[in-house]
Amino acid sequence: MMRKIKRRKIMAKRSFSINDETDRLLNYYLNHSDKEWDLVINEAIKSYVCDHLTQKQVHEAVKHTGKDAFPANEVLRTFNSSCINGES
Repeated sequence: MMRKIKRRKIMAKRSFSINDETDRLLNYYLNHSDKEWDLVINEAIKSYVCDHLTQKQVHEAVKHTGKDAFPANEVLRTFNSSCINGES
């Protein structure tokens, strides 16, 4: 069973499917925690993106003021801690 997730309309409509293994893992976690599905998905995406930003992308994000700008402080904290741990 693939679960479809629709993204809020930002620039273009996008959707993705969660495979069965990920869906079972997610359901197990949700059944044994007090977190809501939306919160877990948003935290997972945010964590993945933060973990995969390059140093250059982080510095560009701090300076960026366009429509898709966001407060980069939390990304910087995540990025800096991964640098300290030798991950980036």
